[in-house]
Amino acid sequence: MDKFQLKSLVINEFNQGNIRRNYFPMLTNQGIRDYSESVHSAGLNYLTEIGRHIEGVTSLSEFPIYPVEIQYSHNLTREVRSDSLWFELDTGRPLLVAEFERFDKSKLKHDKLGEKIENLLLAYHQLGGELAIILFVYWSYQGAVPNHIEKYLKTFDEGFSLANGKYIPGVNSHQTECIVFQAIAKGVKEKLIINEWIQVR
Repeated sequence: MDKFQLKSLVINEFNQGNIRRNYFPMLTNQGIRDYSESVHSAGLNYLTEIGRHIEGVTSLSEFPIYPVEIQYSHNLTREVRSDSLWFELDTGRPLLVAEFERFDKSKLKHDKLGEKIENLLLAYHQLGGELAIILFVYWSYQGAVPNHIEKYLKTFDEGFSLANGKYIPGVNSHQTECIVFQAIAKGVKEKLIINEWIQVR
């Protein structure tokens, strides 16, 4: 699967929302209650469902990454469980890794946002560093301004260091595309509509 073709299909779905409208009406018109992990569950399953509608691709939700690169083994880094992981159907080659995370202004959520981005980068390396796409979607209530989001997104380019001092390098942009979207939640907490998806990167 060509990475530019895959990127185009993903971006087109976020912009047009055909799969979202047909399979996730709680996001487009029925509304979803912001309770516990309800929005997160709907979002990550939506990302996985997109992969299932692309010919030659299969996708799984909440898939634990087994490090094929010894230097990124769990005893040297940490275990990552991706929200969505797509594979090439015929070969089993990993194509895309994705995370769906909430943004709000609390320090806890800021830290979680950074951790999700780090986990995407770590998963990329644990899978062999040859993925076509890294996809990160953060959702927020309408009007919430994602402070310092660029600082977090720089991790994809610059890498980061783990608590044990091990450096995790950034993405090889010649090999892999990083796509970032913000999903806007409108309405009240009891009935959120999340049907506006804006490309950030």
